[in-house]
Amino acid sequence: MQVMLTHRKQLNTEVWEYTFRPEKYIEYTPGQYARFTFPYRIDDPRGKQHRTFSFISHPSEANVRFITKMDRPLSAFKQPLSELVSGDVMHIDEPHGDAVLPRLETTPIIFVAQGIAIASYISMLRDIEMRKLANPTNLVWVRGLEDNELVSLIPAISFEQRVDLIYPNRLTVDHIIPLDKPYSLVYLSGSQSFVETLGDALEASGIPRERIIYDYYSGYDDL
Repeated sequence: MQVMLTHRKQLNTEVWEYTFRPEKYIEYTPGQYARFTFPYRIDDPRGKQHRTFSFISHPSEANVRFITKMDRPLSAFKQPLSELVSGDVMHIDEPHGDAVLPRLETTPIIFVAQGIAIASYISMLRDIEMRKLANPTNLVWVRGLEDNELVSLIPAISFEQRVDLIYPNRLTVDHIIPLDKPYSLVYLSGSQSFVETLGDALEASGIPRERIIYDYYSGYDDL
C-alpha cells in the first residue's frame, strides 16, 4: 500500500517522528509494526530494501506514525528517509507482530524499554488510555538524558509503578522482579543484546519463558 508523508518533526538531536497518510485505512493492532520501502531501489550494501518500524499511532487515527533514530553516519535507507518532504510517498506492507496487549484485563503488564524502543509500547499505552483498560500496568524505561524529550509521547495513564533510569545507571532484574506477579506478562524491547541478556536473567530469576515477550531492534548495538 502507498503512504504519503504529511510531515516529520525532530524530537531530540537524533530522533525524528514521521507521519504518513495511507491511501486507505490500515488495519492493525496496537503494538504491531510494518515494513516501509521506497518506490525505487536503494543501494544498500546488505541488499535490504525495507526497514521495519513500530507504529506509535493508534488504529483510531487516520494517519500512521513512527519514530526512528537518525544517528550519523546515515545508513543507505535513512539517508533518503532524511530527505523526504511532504507529499513524498513510500510503500508499506501488512502489519505484523505478536507483542500486543493480553486479551484479559486482569493480566498485569510490565513494559521494559531501552531508549527509543519505548516506541514499541506507545500505541498499546494509548489503547489502554482510550479504552480505559484495567490491566495493572508498570513501565521500566532506561535511556540516555537526551531521550527525556520522548517522555511527551507517553500517554497520561496511571501506572501501578514506573521506574525511570538515566544512563550511566543500569537496568537489572532487581528493578523488574519486585513488580512481577504470578500472571504478569513482561515485555522487553531494545537492542538484541539488551533483550536477550535481560530475558535470560529474568528466566534465571524464576520468571518462565512463556511470560516474557521479546521485541528487539535489529541493527542496533545500543538504543
